[in-house]
Amino acid sequence: MAAWSGRVLWRWAVVAVVAALLVGVPATIAARPGDARADPEQLRDLVAASADRPWTGYAEARAALGLPRIAQLADVTTLLSGVTRMRGWYAAPDRSRVDVLSAVGERDRYTTPRGQAVWDYGAELLTIVARDPQVRLPRPEDLLPPELARRLLAGTTAADPPTELPSRRVAGVDAAGVRVTVADPGTTVGALDVWADPATGLPVAVEVRARGVADPLITTAFGELTQGPPDPAALEPRRGPGAGVTRSPTSDLFGVLGRGDGSSLPASLAGRERVRPERGFPALGRYGTTLGQLIAVPLPPDLAGTLLAGIDRAGAGRTLTVEGQGSALETPLLTLAVVRSEDGAQAWVLAGLVPPAAIDSGATDLLAGGRT
Repeated sequence: MAAWSGRVLWRWAVVAVVAALLVGVPATIAARPGDARADPEQLRDLVAASADRPWTGYAEARAALGLPRIAQLADVTTLLSGVTRMRGWYAAPDRSRVDVLSAVGERDRYTTPRGQAVWDYGAELLTIVARDPQVRLPRPEDLLPPELARRLLAGTTAADPPTELPSRRVAGVDAAGVRVTVADPGTTVGALDVWADPATGLPVAVEVRARGVADPLITTAFGELTQGPPDPAALEPRRGPGAGVTRSPTSDLFGVLGRGDGSSLPASLAGRERVRPERGFPALGRYGTTLGQLIAVPLPPDLAGTLLAGIDRAGAGRTLTVEGQGSALETPLLTLAVVRSEDGAQAWVLAGLVPPAAIDSGATDLLAGGRT
């Protein structure tokens, strides 16, 4: 870890804010009013069950999270506060492809029953990935309307009432709308607005609203969409002539850290019980099952020190009042903290779609557990 460059460490520090829960940062393509109607409860259920609906399309995503801009992280800040353009082919949860389009090139990720493959046009390199954990850093494909809608709705409960929204015409679909207002005060998410095909439940546009903020901070929508099975040839990983091939057990930093020792993670954080760890990743801590979930991951002390120093230099962090050292990056939707014990022997990253008080409480619990 000590050999990592400052640029790589900072890349991870900012991206990890979103890794907690929001694997997504989208934007809305202009949509016209539509005529579709659907019962809000039924539409929410259709959206939740839409993972088997195939499609091919183009989408754009945008976020306005207000994270600090760091010169060394142009690609990350684009993901978090700019426009992300994607073309996708989706046959099933284990059969898909997403191309991320930019002015400097293209990066394609294939999901197959055997794992994943990433084709980097700029590097002319195909990387075969065996497995990523469920708790991972965000990727552009997480911003696609179907994925974002299903992921966030999975964190809502029966206590979060759905209401009908005016319909929209999106990418040729007369889409019905539903707003799920989040009742839990333990999350910063105020409401999820989803527009979907009322016949298939496929989400075509999503807006995420933070509690107490008028405008949506996250939006995403299709600009082009064809429902039905994609071309099978488009789902086969390909590489250019003479390009290199490499293999990796995981493509995610949380996947690397998560294979370590998880003994410093307590059974509960900020009143949230720990979810049973994913097999093979004992050091990935998930606390709670709703949108107010907290994520905690142990850090090597030297990495934690580098991140704390970087947050301090950026002048964007809030110092935590804990028996140790801690700094938090905060937005109206996401909060991340890096916490280190007084003796510097133990450290963690803690993040979630939660208010600052939950982060403070979680940091205190981590440090208390680390002393026992």
